[in-house]
Amino acid sequence: MDPRDTEGIAAWYDVFRAAMDEGRPYPVTWTLEELRVSLLEPTEYAAKEIWIVRNETQAVAGAMFLDVPLKDNTFALSARIGVRADARRQGYGSALAQAIEERAAYYGRTVVQAQVDIPLGNDTDTPAQAFARSFGLTPANFEVHRVLELPLAEDVLDKLSEEAAQHHEGYHLRSWQDHCPDDLVDAFAALQASFNLEAPHGELEVEAAVWDADRVRSVENQSLAQGRHGWMTVAIAPDGSLAGHTELYVGKHDPGNVFQWGTLVSPAHRGHRLGLALKAHNHRELQRSHPEPLVVHTWNGEANTAMNAVNAKLGFRPVELHEEWQRSG
Repeated sequence: MDPRDTEGIAAWYDVFRAAMDEGRPYPVTWTLEELRVSLLEPTEYAAKEIWIVRNETQAVAGAMFLDVPLKDNTFALSARIGVRADARRQGYGSALAQAIEERAAYYGRTVVQAQVDIPLGNDTDTPAQAFARSFGLTPANFEVHRVLELPLAEDVLDKLSEEAAQHHEGYHLRSWQDHCPDDLVDAFAALQASFNLEAPHGELEVEAAVWDADRVRSVENQSLAQGRHGWMTVAIAPDGSLAGHTELYVGKHDPGNVFQWGTLVSPAHRGHRLGLALKAHNHRELQRSHPEPLVVHTWNGEANTAMNAVNAKLGFRPVELHEEWQRSG
């Protein structure tokens, strides 16, 4: 579908979002305004496509979003399919799945990846899981979606910061909003590049991402075009190198939610409670600009015990499971 078709993309989005949000206590589908920017102002780092399938009356019955990396992980593409509730089991999802096969061949991709969100405690396949399985995908990584209600009390943040500070003498924290300082941008890009290899991904096939200063600026510019503002904090080691970072994003089109994107402490600097220090400090920075009630969302694998412990100290609680499925070959 041509994303310049205003009515068409609105119809696509209505079906897509309804399917993505269905049954979820804390749905977090990107807004139409945010998605429109990513489609109309593409970057050199990924191709993004939207697809629809129509019923006999020409109404949109199914919707799909494709994300195709162009600079790294060029063996894979990622897809999400949603079918209108009253149009399921009529072949519309299968038609979109066939389109995935065609686009994978077009881009020369041998790995197809998809994401499925399921309720806590679910012990049988949901329709989304069964659908993914029917097309040869298998679960490769398991994460838990957790939420935290803000604002956090200042004395809570003080206590957490003081607890962490005892373990990282010689390190200091530095924060910014939206635009990474020029003197840090190269080191910040290097931290981002290592995330895919350092964060647990289960059996999901991933390789190191290609990041440099230009990509940092590209992400910043697109985020601002989408109405998203970012709060970042980094830990600086005694030798001046970057030891870790954390990010929080708030969007003007989705004002009630905050997204905790990457948090990473480099292996050489672990054991100093930097993850806790970074998150407590960054939450304080965010609350200075946004003291109103907000909900923070984060996703972490169960194997990531250190970060899960940090999140527990902050007060995050689990609300659903997030599975990443894939098929190779």
